[in-house]
Amino acid sequence: MSLQPFPEIIDVRKFFSQQAHIKASLPLNSLKRLEKYLNKAEEYCSLEIEVDLEFIQGDESMFILAGKMKGALFLSCQRCLQGVEYKLSTDFRVQVLDELKVSGDRELAEDELEVVLSLEGKLDLLALVEDEVILSLPFVIYHDEADCNQVLVDLQVSSRQKIEPEAFAELGVLKNQLKSGKDEVK
Repeated sequence: MSLQPFPEIIDVRKFFSQQAHIKASLPLNSLKRLEKYLNKAEEYCSLEIEVDLEFIQGDESMFILAGKMKGALFLSCQRCLQGVEYKLSTDFRVQVLDELKVSGDRELAEDELEVVLSLEGKLDLLALVEDEVILSLPFVIYHDEADCNQVLVDLQVSSRQKIEPEAFAELGVLKNQLKSGKDEVK
């Protein structure tokens, strides 16, 4: 299937009744909420993620959206704050319910699936994809120590070495005082 333009907002009934299949390339600069997670020093404006969405209409008008996304993102290393490449590869399945009929449809919702609400038969597909990308990001990401900015790694190591002996020296004094039976503590 060839790549097609990505529709930002869709008519839920139309896409599910046609059992539509969208395979598109989505530029990262169109995902505005994702920008705060990306490393600004890296050139991410030209990067894209590949999105593959399948609209499945099950029994009893159950609408299930199955999606796959792949691509490369440049996030900030938590150790040196420089860009580190993250290979995005995620799958998701959600059930789409109409917000206006949500009370009756909630009982029909699959237990295993997340529920996404459409408003007046319209679904913000771009926001849904952006949410799934953000949810798939790691909590903490960093380079291997050898790949990090060596000056910052050395600074972290030296600061740990300076702090640790001083902190334990005072504990040693207290321990010696307790052993000798002195009641006075500095």
